[in-house]
Parts: sequence; C-alpha cells; structure tokens
Amino acid sequence: MHDNIQKIAQEAQLAMLYEVTCINKPGLVDPVDPGSHQDMDIFTFLQSSVVLTPYFEEFIQTGLDRQHQPIEETFMAIRQIGLEAETAMFSVTNGINTHKGAIFSLGIFLAICGRLTIWKVPCKKSFFQKEIQKMTKNLLNDFGKIDQTKPKAWTWGEYLFVNHGLTGIRGEAKRGYPCVFDRGLPYYQAYQGSQQDKMIDTLLFLSMEVEDTNLIKRSNNRHVFEEYQLLIRPYFELGGVKTIQGKKYLDYLNQQFKKKNWSIGGSADLLILTIFLDKIMDKGWLC
Repeated sequence: MHDNIQKIAQEAQLAMLYEVTCINKPGLVDPVDPGSHQDMDIFTFLQSSVVLTPYFEEFIQTGLDRQHQPIEETFMAIRQIGLEAETAMFSVTNGINTHKGAIFSLGIFLAICGRLTIWKVPCKKSFFQKEIQKMTKNLLNDFGKIDQTKPKAWTWGEYLFVNHGLTGIRGEAKRGYPCVFDRGLPYYQAYQGSQQDKMIDTLLFLSMEVEDTNLIKRSNNRHVFEEYQLLIRPYFELGGVKTIQGKKYLDYLNQQFKKKNWSIGGSADLLILTIFLDKIMDKGWLC
C-alpha cells in the first residue's frame, strides 16, 4: 500500500519539477532566468520540491485513513498538514514562498487520490472533480471569519475578497477546478509538440482563462487582466511557441513581464495540477 502512496506522491513532485524546468516562462523562474523573482532561482524551487514530498505522502495517507469519514473532516485534517508543509518549505527557502499555492491545491488532489484508492480502481475524472467539490464546499466560509477591524492582518486573498469580491484559488477549488479539468487538461493532452512546448503554451493558455491573483498583486492593479489579455493574445495569433514569430514574441513577453514586475504564479500552480492529472491518467489511475 505504501508503495502506491509513494508513487502518487512522486508524480506530484515530478509535476512541480516539470513546471519549474520549463524554460522561457514569462516572469517566472526557470533554469536560466529568475524572471520577475529576483529573490529566488531554480535551486530554491528544487529544494522546496524535495522537502515537500513526504507531506504529499501524508496527504494521500490521510485521505485513505479517513475514507469512511465525512469528507469535510478530511479537508480540515489536510489543512493542518498543509501548514506543516509550508513551514518545511520556508525552512529550506529562507522564508521565500515557492509553492504555497501548489501545496494547497495538490493537498486536495492527493487526499482525494487516497480517499478513492485510485490505485485499486481507476476513477473517472468527473467523479474525482465532484469529490473535490464536496471536500471544499464550505471553503468560502473562510472569508466570513475575516476580522474587518484588522486589515493589516489580512492575507492577499482576504484583501481581494473584501475589496473586490474575488474568491481566488478558494473559489476555483470550490468549483472543482474547472479551469484545470475542463480547459487546461484537454488543451494539454491534445497538444502536438515537445514536452517543453506543451508546457509553455498550456501555461499561457491557462493564464488567459483565469484571473491570476498573483498577477493582480504584482501589478497592484485590480483590472490588470484586461491589459494582460491584450498582451498575450498576439502570442497565440502568431502560432505560439511552435513558430519563429511566436518564439520571438515569447521573448518579448518575458522582457515586458520583467519590466512590469509581473508574475503568473497562480497559473503556474494550475499547470502543475494539469501535469499531475495527466501523469496519473498515464498510470491508469484516472480515466
């Protein structure tokens, strides 16, 4: 049993490693360029990816151990594991947030893997998605606990909800990650090209599908998404990374992102989830 848990956790780790080793991601860290993140590099992400793997196993084990208990209780348990994983991450990155968003979302996905024992009976994507929705149905209640008298204590997600009504990754989770299941994964799996090309184009495709709260934070502009879409759209009109013109425009995008201090870290997390789902489908655990 432990062997299967370890294998699934390794697929999650691989998904994170695939994402960070994808080169020329506008504004994001890759093996040759830190993008807009001057406080980190590829090695920061490698350290983080390695230290998180035992927690990935714990997410799966917790889902398995609690498979006959109310799913909302499982979610409360994995949130605590997530906090421990964040502490481990910060301990090896000198306090730099490399994977906080990925920990949150992968924790949910991995707990569902354990709960459904996907290594025994392959699970349909639609059922997996419904289980996510059940697990996170009360997630937006977090916003009801915000102390309106202490705005300095708010997280960025809380600030966006109070001031702009944006639910961010919590809202995406509550809906069952439709951006991943319904858009990112089909695009990724239908893509004809190298692994590198597939990842870069899927990343930018995903970034056009969802308002990235990390982008809003880095730009300090609630309405930046409209400007962002106008900047990205020509990339796909030029054929994406498969064409010479598309590659040149990708270089231009990277320069513009660094100039504007933009980052689409939230979209990178969605790419990680997309890669992870594709990998467990390749193993025959999800169909």
